[in-house]
Amino acid sequence: MPTPSVSRQATQQYKRRRHRRNAWFLGLDRFMAVVALVNLTLVLFNITYIPLRDFYLSQLPAITELYDPIKGIEPYWDTQQYLQSVDQVEQELAQSGPQGAKLQKLLAKLRDQSEAMINQNPFELAQKTGTLEKIKNRMRKHMDNESAQGSLREFWSVDHLQKNLWTGEIKFFNAKIRPLIASNYYRPFGESGDFVDYFVAIDFPFVILFGLDYLIRTFYLSRRRPGISWRDTLLWRWYDLFFFLPIWRILRILPIMLRLHQVGWINLSRVQTQINRFLAESLARDMTEIVLVQSVSVAQDAIAQGVVAQWLLQSETDAVEINEVNELQELIVQAVKITIYKVLPQLQPDVENVIRHAISEALSDLPLYRQVQQLPGMTALPNAIAQQVTQRLTQTTQSTITKILQDQKGRDIFEQLGEHFTDALRTELKDETT
Repeated sequence: MPTPSVSRQATQQYKRRRHRRNAWFLGLDRFMAVVALVNLTLVLFNITYIPLRDFYLSQLPAITELYDPIKGIEPYWDTQQYLQSVDQVEQELAQSGPQGAKLQKLLAKLRDQSEAMINQNPFELAQKTGTLEKIKNRMRKHMDNESAQGSLREFWSVDHLQKNLWTGEIKFFNAKIRPLIASNYYRPFGESGDFVDYFVAIDFPFVILFGLDYLIRTFYLSRRRPGISWRDTLLWRWYDLFFFLPIWRILRILPIMLRLHQVGWINLSRVQTQINRFLAESLARDMTEIVLVQSVSVAQDAIAQGVVAQWLLQSETDAVEINEVNELQELIVQAVKITIYKVLPQLQPDVENVIRHAISEALSDLPLYRQVQQLPGMTALPNAIAQQVTQRLTQTTQSTITKILQDQKGRDIFEQLGEHFTDALRTELKDETT
C-alpha cells in the first residue's frame, strides 16, 4: 500500500501534467483564434474590395497594385488608350502651345475616342456605368452644354484651348475626369461563368489549417469520451464546417465568434441564454400541441364509442346536478375560459396562417387584384393586405372575448350559452337514440 507521501507526490505530478496539457490546449486555442480572426479579416477585405476599389485607387494606390491581380483585374484597353491620348495632348501643349503642328491630329483623335467612349460604354463590364454618367454630367456642367458628346468635342478643340487657359483646362480634366476614367478596369470570366478570382489561393492554406485543427480536436474528444464515436464528435463541432465552404465565406463569422468566446476574448453568454430560452419555449410549444392533439384524439374516441352520449343522457340528478351546481355547464364555461386565455394565444400563429391563407385566396380571385399584381412592385400586395387584416382581426377578436369574460354580464351570457348548448346537444342525442 503506497505511503501518504508517495500518494501526494503522484497527485502533484498528475496535476502538473494536467496543467501543462491544459496550458498547451489553451495556447492552441488562442493561436487558432488569432488565425481565424486574420482569416475573417481577409475574407471581409476580399468581399468589400470591389465596392471600395475606387477609394483604394485614389487614397491607397499601393493596395490596388497588390490586390488587382488577385481579383483578376486588368487595365481596360480603351480607357487606357484615352488617357494616353490626353497625356500626348498635354505634352504637345507644354512643348508647342495651342499652335503646335501635331495638336490638331491629337485633338481629332481624342474627339473620336470621346464619342466612342460615350456610345460604347466601356464601363459596363465592370458595372461602373454610373461612373460614365458622372463624367458626362461633369463635362456638361463645365462646358455649359446639355450634350455630353458636344461638351467633349468642344473641350478637345483648339479654339476652346486658345480662348481659355489650356493649363487650367488640363488641370480640371486631371482633377475631375481622369480619376473616373482611370477607375475603369477589365475583369475576365472564368470557365464557371463568374469573374476570375484568385482569392482561393490565399484562403486555401487557412482551410488546410482549420481542417487539421478540426480533425485533431474531434479525434481527441472521441478518445476522452468512452462510447462516443469519432463520427459523433465531428457533428458536435458542426459549426467548424463553415470553414470548408468555398462559397458564403462570410458565414465563418459564426465559428470564429465561438472560438473568440471560448478563449475569453468576447462574451457570448447573453446570446447563449437567449438561444436556450428560445429552444425551451419552442419545446414547450411543441409539447402543448402534442397534448392538445392527444386530448382531441381521446375526445374523438369517446364520442365514437358513445361514452359522451351516455354521459349526457344520464339523469340530471345522478350526474349533472351536484350541490345545486350544473357541473356540465360549469365544465363548458371553464373549457371556454381555458381555450381563450391559454390555448388561443399559443395557437394564434396557426390561426393567423389559416385566416391569412383564406384572405389571400379570396383576394387572388378578384380580377382587380390580378391586374394590380402585374404592375411593378405590386406582386406581394395581396399577401401584405392579408397580413395586416389577419393581425388586426385576431388581435381584436381575442381582446374582445377577453373583455367579455372579465365582465359579469359577459360571464352570464357565456353561462347561458353553455346551458343552451348542453340542452340542445342532449335533445339531438335523444332524437338519434330513439
